[in-house]
Amino acid sequence: MLHQKNRFASFAMAGIIALTAGACSSGRPGTEADPNAKVTIHVGNMPTKDNPDNLALFNKQVATFQKLHPNVTVVGEETKFDPQTFAALVAGGSMPTTMQVPYTNIQQLALNGQVRDITDLVKGDVMLSKLNPAVAKQTQNAEGRTFGVVSAAYTMALIYNRALYKKAGLDPDAPPKTWDQVRENAKAISRASDAAGFMIATTTNSGGWILTTMAYANGSAIQQREGDTVKATINAGGVKDALTFLHDVRWTDQAAGKNFLMSQDDMRNAIAAGRIGQTVLGADLYRDLVGNRDMPGSDLGIAPLPQSASGIGSLGGGDIAVASPKASASEAAAALEWVKFRYLGRFLDKQAAVEWAETSKAGGLPVGAPEVPLFSPEIYDRYLSWVSGYVNVDRANYKAYFASLGTLPILGEPPVAAQETYALLDAVTQQVLTKQDADVDAALTQLQTDAQALIDATQ
Repeated sequence: MLHQKNRFASFAMAGIIALTAGACSSGRPGTEADPNAKVTIHVGNMPTKDNPDNLALFNKQVATFQKLHPNVTVVGEETKFDPQTFAALVAGGSMPTTMQVPYTNIQQLALNGQVRDITDLVKGDVMLSKLNPAVAKQTQNAEGRTFGVVSAAYTMALIYNRALYKKAGLDPDAPPKTWDQVRENAKAISRASDAAGFMIATTTNSGGWILTTMAYANGSAIQQREGDTVKATINAGGVKDALTFLHDVRWTDQAAGKNFLMSQDDMRNAIAAGRIGQTVLGADLYRDLVGNRDMPGSDLGIAPLPQSASGIGSLGGGDIAVASPKASASEAAAALEWVKFRYLGRFLDKQAAVEWAETSKAGGLPVGAPEVPLFSPEIYDRYLSWVSGYVNVDRANYKAYFASLGTLPILGEPPVAAQETYALLDAVTQQVLTKQDADVDAALTQLQTDAQALIDATQ
């Protein structure tokens, strides 16, 4: 799902790591990368001037990288992924050599040929071989071809307001493990305050995104791959269970508040302001809620997504750095080294980790906020030991979430027409929250047909 970027978006500090672009094939038959070729790469997601701390970090990275790679010139661009304009960007040759795209879109972009196949570039790479397999697989298609490098990862989680938990007589250090417990907590919060006990975002594709998340937790995916084709599976038990939960919190318990048409931005504002006690969102939002929306860090609760007895895991998300399909072999190889340097170096080099942590803390950025480790637990724990003196997040508040990362499966987003399918599902989430006698079975039957039509038009 597209998630908001903000002035607290993390940028890996310049690591003093000699990352050399080894000669390897580009993923295009018959072409080879020359590690000594003079190339210019254009890199997207450059911070804007209104984010001076992040921009300073970026510029320092560029300077250090170019010293390590004197044959590579890096040109920063502010270009960010926009699903409405990306196809035109690629077709017009204006896509940067490398930029970030959301997990949500990677499979479709790969299918459309809008991002470069980098399988042969990453093959045998020592650093990338150490990536957490649960996140690395998000960059691969059904045939195992690789189309990017994960640069940030999160899982969906139960987000709650610890202060409202306390006000309702609930233990903020014992987050709910089942949906029944979430519902009971919602009722307690609504009785003890003016806040909604539980509510989700329901507009701008967020309703479908979160409904998909809750369906996973209740045992059903919304798409299944069958051989070379993908089938819609919206009319399934897990989807209906998730909708029934929303209906009951709203109509039976009267614990969902009064606003049922909220965007993700609205939801973040409401959680930060203490108007909603519990919701489902990405666990990577510490930076945004605390840094941008003035929520006290001590009030932010992040817990594993509750699972039913048949739950299959938690939806993962994040950013994937991709290469332009028009990049030459040498440009793509240089871009890969930039991606490794910018996003991954601090996890493997102590000096890079300390420099990043020092600069982040000095700029008011959180160090130690919840995230899915991009590398193995051993490597991530070592990284945390390097930056321990700079951690400014109370990690004790998130023990349950951290523990779940080793046990709760991380699942990918729907592989085909994900955003379009989420848009369809927005309507049914809104329907059950605004119409007490909504015919869920009829709605899911129609959505199954509509979702399959989207998939068929794409495949």
